[in-house]
Amino acid sequence: MNVSPVSVAVIDKKTITKAEVLRAGKEGKAVKVQAIANGKYLLSQGNDGMAPENITVRRSGKNLLVMLEGREGSEPDLIIEDFFDKSGTLIGKAEDGNMHAYVSTDGDAEHEAAALEDGETAALALSEGVADSDSGYVLASGFEWSPALIALGGLAAIAAAAGLGYLAAKEQYQDDHHSNSSGSEGGAGGGSGGEGGDAGGDAGGGEGSGGAGGGDVKKPTISGMTDNVGDVTGPVTNGGRTDDTTPTFAGTGTPGNTIEVWDGESKIGEAKVNADGSWSFTPQKALTSGKHSIVTKERNDSGIVSEPSEKWEFTVDLTAPARGTIGSMVDDSVSPALPIEKNGITKDNTPTLAGKAEANSTVQVWDNGNLLGTAKTDKDGNWRFTPTKLEDGKHDISVIVVDEVGNKSLPSEAFIVEVDTVAPENSGIGKITDSNGDPIDDGSTTQEPRPTLEGTGEDGETVLIIDNGQIIGSVVVEGGTWTYTPERDLSSGRHELETVVRDQAGNESAPSDKIVIDLDTGVNPVDPGEELPDPAVPVAGTIGTIFKDNNPGGIPVPVDNNASNDESILITGTGVPGDVIFLYMVGVSHSYVFSTTVGEDGKWEYSTPDLPDDVYDMRGVFQRDGEIIGKTDVSVIEIDTIPPEIPDVGISSIIEELSVIDLLAIEENTLFAEEKGAEENSEIDQARLSDMVFEEVTPALSANGVAVHENISEADLSLHYTTQDI
Repeated sequence: MNVSPVSVAVIDKKTITKAEVLRAGKEGKAVKVQAIANGKYLLSQGNDGMAPENITVRRSGKNLLVMLEGREGSEPDLIIEDFFDKSGTLIGKAEDGNMHAYVSTDGDAEHEAAALEDGETAALALSEGVADSDSGYVLASGFEWSPALIALGGLAAIAAAAGLGYLAAKEQYQDDHHSNSSGSEGGAGGGSGGEGGDAGGDAGGGEGSGGAGGGDVKKPTISGMTDNVGDVTGPVTNGGRTDDTTPTFAGTGTPGNTIEVWDGESKIGEAKVNADGSWSFTPQKALTSGKHSIVTKERNDSGIVSEPSEKWEFTVDLTAPARGTIGSMVDDSVSPALPIEKNGITKDNTPTLAGKAEANSTVQVWDNGNLLGTAKTDKDGNWRFTPTKLEDGKHDISVIVVDEVGNKSLPSEAFIVEVDTVAPENSGIGKITDSNGDPIDDGSTTQEPRPTLEGTGEDGETVLIIDNGQIIGSVVVEGGTWTYTPERDLSSGRHELETVVRDQAGNESAPSDKIVIDLDTGVNPVDPGEELPDPAVPVAGTIGTIFKDNNPGGIPVPVDNNASNDESILITGTGVPGDVIFLYMVGVSHSYVFSTTVGEDGKWEYSTPDLPDDVYDMRGVFQRDGEIIGKTDVSVIEIDTIPPEIPDVGISSIIEELSVIDLLAIEENTLFAEEKGAEENSEIDQARLSDMVFEEVTPALSANGVAVHENISEADLSLHYTTQDI
């Protein structure tokens, strides 16, 4: 069969000035018409004059190029010359019998035909609003008949004006464009009644196929449904959901017949079956939100209607998801990762964001109006996202949630953060002074154990104070300046002082130039193995309690028996307020000297660095105004961080000697326990049984007074020994 051709009529007000049949087939050339001022360009198809459902237009200079639906490639079917120099409108006849203007399918006014930029393309379809009625059209004086009027034959006014000339033209057109078929096919076309006979007659007196669409009908099929709008597009399954209120349906039927599309009890439109048996349909009127059940029926030109197709059910979901949240932003360029506060600052230009949104949705992450990327939520609504490198500066980050069908939420509350990856400047140490305010110059010697360092910087920066490569303190810049005085006395000797500046984002500068000073306390340190200094001065203070804090709570506890398994200890004592105490620790292999100042309450304390294992003799020497005025008695402390070895005790020998043990502590499951007569200071404190249940236990006493069990084999025992130094 042949698909009905499409014609164009140029209408000046109510007068048809020109009509042409558009090309058919790939080899046909585009029809050219000259634009007229405020002209209408009527596109029509078939004897009923219905408009093509969808067309595509493109601007080329001053001309408008029109491409019909199904046309392969970008070659036009119609060229309206000088269209953009003269106002004009593309129109077509809709199912309501009225003329409607073609408008952009995406609703964007900039994509209307008259608003296109040169080279721009747009898809058009008939609008809902009526542009004109089909009454009152007349032919221009001297108008020559054209086959194009056949396609316009559905217009009553043209038929009346054309009279017999129209009928002759129609007959000639159908003689030229319809091929005869077998008599049996013609019989099928005319045997359905009067209407079928008319259709068959149009096709050649009932000898043909019964005319286009005049044959048998069959149950059509709906093969698919497509969502064409929003962020989520593509096929929609039967029983699925969509946010497209005008989705496209497709299926198969009998070539030339008409497919009626029904939504429940309401007919929503029709589509012609193509020569290859395919059809497609897009509703002109938007479907309502909610559930829909679509069926199709096939109808021939005789009016015979098939049984309905299988249902295609779906839900139009126009409900936007709830706003998502940005719960946290983390600087994971460091370990452990650090939280970034809202309105904060960070040096991490790839921070990790996390939050909550609708489960199984897509989260769009936006930064200052630019889409950074997307993340998928899990079944619990959690999402995480790490962007590519953010530029230095302020970032206003928000998220939009897109549900499974493409509905979008409102933007979330913004998470504002500043990214700063530039290291701060380091002006270094401006000056160093002693407690009297006198300067201590680079390379000089001083007796000031707590010199004051000063410098400049930007407010909020942190200045790290470094002495001989070790950080000894820090200070925050306020009012453009900083000042730092050590909390503890510096040790006697050479000190290389420098600073590193850390800005609020965490960027660190390079170290400053060093200032070197020598601290001379008047007390010489001793070498390892030498005796403690014993100046000829009276005992004027004490070394008191020594503490360690290597317990789970980090709580200082006194050291027992002058021995510590903590390599760092806290030494306390008494003295005269304001005096400086030099604490000497002389071991067999290691020796140290430390200093601190006696407080106003007459007490002093000093927390040592990590000390190597050794036995140390300790003495404090007090100094006032550079003179040694007192000392403490000698104390001893042993640092021993190596645990003792587990003794080699065989299970068999234990069982053989004790005949199995009966003293099982309730909580400890202790295999060995002290009874009367038990030997003290045993190197084996405990041997624990692991998860055992004893049955038929016979208690007995060993020779040393330990209660024992019998009837326990070696295989039943799993022992854990805990040893303790004597």
